[in-house]
Amino acid sequence: ILARYLLMLSFNNCLDVARHLPYLFHAVTFLVCSGSLSMRASTHGLVINIIHSLCTCTKPTFTEETQRVLRLSLDEFSLPKFYLLFGISKVKSAAVTAFRSSYRHPNDRSIGNERSFSGVPADRERLSLTSLEVITDALL
Repeated sequence: ILARYLLMLSFNNCLDVARHLPYLFHAVTFLVCSGSLSMRASTHGLVINIIHSLCTCTKPTFTEETQRVLRLSLDEFSLPKFYLLFGISKVKSAAVTAFRSSYRHPNDRSIGNERSFSGVPADRERLSLTSLEVITDALL
């Protein structure tokens, strides 16, 4: 729930991402490739929203070179390579997946329901230390 709040607040720079960037990226490095599929997609979406907010914010102002690097980073994090690194390589849309409900109501007894918990071991992708290093280097 808290990761989804961060995801929503990071959209349109409601978090003042420039000022909180070290804390946000610290949280991302802990959350990468953990939890359910929707959690992993939320973490990826948080990174996309942070970079997008930095591209569009008015304060602080960035040089044209920094703006170019930010736009390239936004493109890079949208590549299949980073989907794989975030553990969401099998999804068609990370944005849609991030907001799928992983909560199952106690009275919901149907099997295969969209709302059923998606964090079963079958949908887990392991994160190697090398993958975490690639993500961390890209964030830096």
